[in-house]
Amino acid sequence: MTVPGGTDARNAGQRQPLWYLFLLLRNRWFLLRALLVVMIPTVLITYLMTKKYTVTTVIMPPEEQSASGLTIAGLGLAEFAGYFGGGMGFSLPLMTTLSDVYEEILNSRSLVESVVLSTSYIDSMDLRDLYEADPQQALYWGRKMFRDDYSVNITPTGFLRIDFTFRDPEYAVDVSRQIVATLDSINSEITSSRLQQARIFLEQRAMMAESSLISAGDAIRRFEERYGLVAPEEEMLNYISTLAQLKTEYATLMTEITALRRGITGAPGTTLLFKERRAAEILTVIGMLESGQPAPGYEGIMPPVTMEEFPDVSLEYAILRADYEMSLQITNAVKISLQEAVAAESRQQTHIRVLDPPRHPGWKSKPRKLLIWIEVFLIAFVGLFFFLVARENLRRVKRENPALWEPWSRLIEDIRRELFFWKRRKG
Repeated sequence: MTVPGGTDARNAGQRQPLWYLFLLLRNRWFLLRALLVVMIPTVLITYLMTKKYTVTTVIMPPEEQSASGLTIAGLGLAEFAGYFGGGMGFSLPLMTTLSDVYEEILNSRSLVESVVLSTSYIDSMDLRDLYEADPQQALYWGRKMFRDDYSVNITPTGFLRIDFTFRDPEYAVDVSRQIVATLDSINSEITSSRLQQARIFLEQRAMMAESSLISAGDAIRRFEERYGLVAPEEEMLNYISTLAQLKTEYATLMTEITALRRGITGAPGTTLLFKERRAAEILTVIGMLESGQPAPGYEGIMPPVTMEEFPDVSLEYAILRADYEMSLQITNAVKISLQEAVAAESRQQTHIRVLDPPRHPGWKSKPRKLLIWIEVFLIAFVGLFFFLVARENLRRVKRENPALWEPWSRLIEDIRRELFFWKRRKG
């Protein structure tokens, strides 16, 4: 057979698109009837399919919160206690966000099972009567069927998109609300556990800080009892100030004595003797202070430590005082953080921020009739097209090579007789 365009149908290696178009047009009525046979039932079935509605809920990205802003001596509690700053109470893998964590929670078996049980999903799918003797199997099939109509995705901007599809839109809204409530409950439970652990940790730290403060205070008291000092720096300042005053007074007296001896300020007399005696006493005291060896009866004017001992004593006191001040600051900081932790644990607050709450979608999402019709039509058309090409090739083989076709012809005839035999036997 020669088709328009000069292409011989018997030469398959030279077939052009025009040959396939000719083949379709020549079998146009066959194609039309076959497509009608396929499409009419398809259209009827799509109109009989149950309408389903998809309720979409959008949750904003979770906030990366620290442990209520608690700090210990300038360090955040997340750093000090080893908690993750995002607020989940555990370390997250690299490149993992809280949105990924929430997605895992939303897809977890615990959340799905809680929603299935709390919304009577098993009853709505008529599984309770079917598996009345085995509730666990009913729950298993309930979770499986629930997941078929439930999906969670993360948008490119980090938002969480929750879709739930069901034949009753109001029930779908109730289930979506329960999903959000269950997520909030799980998140609150995790947050409460984290805050409780933070409080316990801070209580332990407070006890340790108070113990350290008491030990530092005892060390300072033992130092004061051993050296008879309260503050070495102040004692030494008083010593230097007293010595300077004595030297200044001695220098003044010596100037006055010289003036009296030379008759500048008057004639010498009892005043000169008094000043000379007073200058001698002051000089004696200055010598004792500088030498560190007081005469009997003058021990009270000497400082508790000598100038040679002062550097070592001062260093020891500085170390003890630094330890005490550090312990005092840490104790105060831990007590403040403990009060904040107790207040944070007592507060009940939600961390789920819903951008688009569950609402009636307003229009069905399934079935998509037009999409189904197009898909079925294309599949049927492609299948029929290959059938026509295969049938044309078979006819060519029968015409050009009868010997090759003969065994296949006998086999087909045997199969026909067997089918006719079984059909007649059943009749």
